[in-house]
Amino acid sequence: MLLLMGSATWSLAQREVLYEQYQQNPMAINPAFTGVREDFNMTVILRRRWFFLPNSPITQTFATDGMLANGKIGIGLQALNDRMSVYGTTGAYGSVAYHLAASGTMKVSLGVQGGVNVLPVYDFSSNTSVNRALGSFGVGLWLRSDRFYAGISKPELLDQGYGSRQFTSVYRRPLYLLAGGQYDLSADVMVLPQVLVVQESGSRLRVDVGARAWFYEKIGLGASFRTAIQNYLQLSAEAQVSNNVRVGYMFNSKAIERGSLTSSTAPAGMHELMLKFVPNPSGFHRN
Repeated sequence: MLLLMGSATWSLAQREVLYEQYQQNPMAINPAFTGVREDFNMTVILRRRWFFLPNSPITQTFATDGMLANGKIGIGLQALNDRMSVYGTTGAYGSVAYHLAASGTMKVSLGVQGGVNVLPVYDFSSNTSVNRALGSFGVGLWLRSDRFYAGISKPELLDQGYGSRQFTSVYRRPLYLLAGGQYDLSADVMVLPQVLVVQESGSRLRVDVGARAWFYEKIGLGASFRTAIQNYLQLSAEAQVSNNVRVGYMFNSKAIERGSLTSSTAPAGMHELMLKFVPNPSGFHRN
């Protein structure tokens, strides 16, 4: 029974895994980012606790987006496949954004997304476990120039339940405020500071502060720190191995799934590998 309780609680939090990857994939928290990079691109992230242990639990996320109609419309797709708990969790989300010039070099984008979460839910009233498909819908606004960007979004607007039970762990409906910039320290060094503020009903205000530095547009190093109920550190390293391919490694000092681990000896941190592919890049992309 304790195992089932832990698994159910953990599976209900899995949408958060996608949200946590906003630094490598801003579309994860803001559908208005869809198509902002203009070039068609694909990003795959593998999330594991133990990389060298065969059949270790894993979470896979996939995101792709691009532009249509001479850069006015962005379309995107994201998918989540979780195999870290006793039960698997999956989800797929499509997004559309409209991009228009604001003033000077500033552009504004409006985006919406919708999809479905398939969750294994243990219903204690009937002592049964069932897969439940729940709808998902969100909106966002993105403002950007060559040196600055800011966004506000609510990636989940729906409030749903299963019988008398509300899926508050999944449908927390957070509000995200994200801002950042790009500064050239020299011809070969670029610094990208960023701050994220997250507001959730019934929770303390969360703030993530971090920065990444790119050297020669080939090597990127970054760090970010979260202040919330559980403080959290993420370190990242990326390499632009060709014009089309970027690889990366991220280490999180704490995993959002930590509360449901069944073993006290399991590691608190999480490792992630990233592969980004851009078939026909028009230039260097900071995200």
